[in-house]
Parts: sequence; C-alpha cells; structure tokens
Amino acid sequence: MEDNFQEELEQLRKENEALRSKMDKASLKQQRKQERTKKTLSWTWKLFTGASLNTNFNKWFTEFHTQERVSPDTSANLLTALVRRFVRVRMLSVILLLFSLVPSLISLYILIKQNQLIETQNLLVEGSRRSSYSFQLASLFDAVDEKGFNSSNRNRIVSLCNVLKPYRYLDEDGKSTVYYSPERTQLLQFLLGSRLTDAQLGAIFDNTEFTYCDLRNTNLSGAYLVGANLAHSNLENCELNSANLSNADLTDTNLKGIQFSNGWAKNTSFRDANLTNAIITSARDLNGADFTDADLENTNFDRSNTKNAKGL
Repeated sequence: MEDNFQEELEQLRKENEALRSKMDKASLKQQRKQERTKKTLSWTWKLFTGASLNTNFNKWFTEFHTQERVSPDTSANLLTALVRRFVRVRMLSVILLLFSLVPSLISLYILIKQNQLIETQNLLVEGSRRSSYSFQLASLFDAVDEKGFNSSNRNRIVSLCNVLKPYRYLDEDGKSTVYYSPERTQLLQFLLGSRLTDAQLGAIFDNTEFTYCDLRNTNLSGAYLVGANLAHSNLENCELNSANLSNADLTDTNLKGIQFSNGWAKNTSFRDANLTNAIITSARDLNGADFTDADLENTNFDRSNTKNAKGL
C-alpha cells in the first residue's frame, strides 16, 4: 500500500516538473517574442526618426517629465531634427518616384516603337493589297494597244483611275513613307506616252482625277495636261518644257526645280504649290494663273507674261 502511494507521488512529481518545464519554455518564448516586438518597434521608430531625431526626442521627453519646463535649446534641437527628417523623407520619396518612373518610361518607349512597327507593317500590307491593281492595269494597257481608244476603254480608264486611291508606302530610301498612288502614276504616264489625241486625253481628264501622283524627275516635255487634276502630286525636278497645263489643278503640288519654258498655264491653279527654284521662263500664256500662297523662292519668271497672274 505504501509502495503504491510512493509511486503515485513520484509520478505526480514528474508530471509537475514536466508541466513546470513547459510553462518555463512558454514563458521564455513569450518573453523572446515581446523582446523581438520591442526591438522591431524600436528599429522601425529609429528608422523613421533617424538617430538625431531619436536622441533629441528622448532628451525633450526626459526634460518634460523631470523638469518644470523644457529648455529652449532642447525644443529648438527637436524642431530642427523634425525639419531635417521631413526633408530627408521627401527627398527619399522623390528618389523612389524617379526609380519607379524609369521602368514606366522604358515601357512607354518600347510600346511607341512597337506601334510604329505595327503601323509600318499595316501600311506595307495595304500597299501590297492595292498593288494587285497592277494586273488590271496590264490588261487595260493591252486592250488600248490592241483596240485603240474607244468608249469602252475610256470608261475602264475612268473607273480604274477612281479606284486607284493613294496610300502610304516606303519611299526609295526604305525608311520614310510617302502618300501617293503609284498605280495612278503609272496609268497617267501610259496615257501620255500612248497615241491618244489631245481630245481623247481631254475627255479622260474631264471625267477623272490624277491627284497624288508621284512624277519626280519625269520628262513631261510637250505633254498635254489641259484640265488635268494633279493636286497634291509630286513633280519635283520634272521637265515640262512646251507642256500645256492650261486649266490644270496643281494645288498643293510639289513643283520644286521644274523646268517649264515655252509652256501654257492659262487659268492654272498653283495655289499652295511649292515652286522653289522653278524655271518658268518665256511662258506663252499665264493669263489667269493663280499663284496664291505658293512658295516662289528663287522662282525664275524671266520673259514670261505674268501681268494677269494672281498672287505674284
């Protein structure tokens, strides 16, 4: 009986020691947790306030509780530390903002470049689609060569020319883009080089337009372009000697460096055209020609009758 009682006491003692050990461990763990929390809060406070602000604040707080009043120097030091800390925080915010802006600016630049590449690709696709009209042009050229100019071919020319709209495509330099209709240009050059009479060409020009043609460095000497609508076209460095441009529309056309000697331009519109370095000498008829708002820098009108021309 006594032995059993001793065993129970021994077992209770061991259980008591085990519980005490667990309580000690839990208390130690709780104490360490409180110390870590305290250190974290203290580190956070020091990080926010800084060493100078923390020291001055502790000094001011100590004087506030131990003395009748806080000294002016202590208050001034605390205020100075607060201002310095505020300035540092603002500067840090600006630096962080700049660092955050750099990736955004890089992303924006990449996005802009991608959009430019996509736009160029779309322009090339559109140009490829429109260039398919070349097959119809070839068929039309063969029909004109075989059967000559008749009402059927004239209607085909007019309808096809109206379909050949201008579009953007890469220029000869392979970098910049231009806005013209190469197919319409090709059709006009074919018509001017064919055996069509002036009356037949006039019938075509009266029913269709050849705007946005790219005729740079083309020899159009003696060409019959009466009533032709060549607005927004590019005729830079063209030879137009003895050409007839009467009643033609050359509004906003690039005519830089053209040679237009002994030609006709009666009632022709040169409004907003670029005639820089153009040679318009000995023009036979400029009566009623309109040069309003045209760029006439270094334009040569020697021996040309410009008496009734507008805008000169």
